[in-house]
Order: sequence, then structure tokens, then C-alpha cells
Amino acid sequence: LVQIVPQANIEVPNAFTPNADGRNDFLRPVPMGVASIKYFRIYSRWGELLFETQNSKPGWDGTHRGQPMPAQTVVWMVEGVGLDGKIITKKGTSVLIR
Repeated sequence: LVQIVPQANIEVPNAFTPNADGRNDFLRPVPMGVASIKYFRIYSRWGELLFETQNSKPGWDGTHRGQPMPAQTVVWMVEGVGLDGKIITKKGTSVLIR
């Protein structure tokens, strides 16, 4: 399936379930019309950085310092560069479901 997007965009799911069933196991940005991801960061509700990457894959597996995190809402921020050279910055929340 090929989808033509009128402008670059980055979407991030609002929930994920890191239970190793092969579905929704990672929280990651979904770039559309994006040349590169500058950063994807995930923070706890207290502002602690839990995860950071410059790639869209594989994404965050719900662990921090080797330990699985409990169910919670996390805050994410992502910045990328579109194929048109424009900077795309987004932020939001996602729910880690155990």
C-alpha cells in the first residue's frame, strides 16, 4: 500500500503493550514524508528521561535501566526533518499498558 502525504508528519501511538506478543510491543514514532528523526524522547510524569533515540525503530520497549516499568502515562517529544527540509516538532502522551 502506497500512501501519498501532502506534507511531512510524525505520528506516535497513544498506547502500547510491551508484552512480547509481537503486536504493539514498542512505542516509536511513525514518520511520513520525513527524511530523518533528530530525536525521540520519552519522559516519566516526573520529568525523568526514560528513553532517547535518533531512529524510528525499534523504539522503546517499556524498560528503564533494564527493569520493566509499571503501567503509566508517559510524555514523548519528537523532532524530525521533512523531505521538504522543514522541521517537524511534536509532543504528546502515551499509555504503557501491562
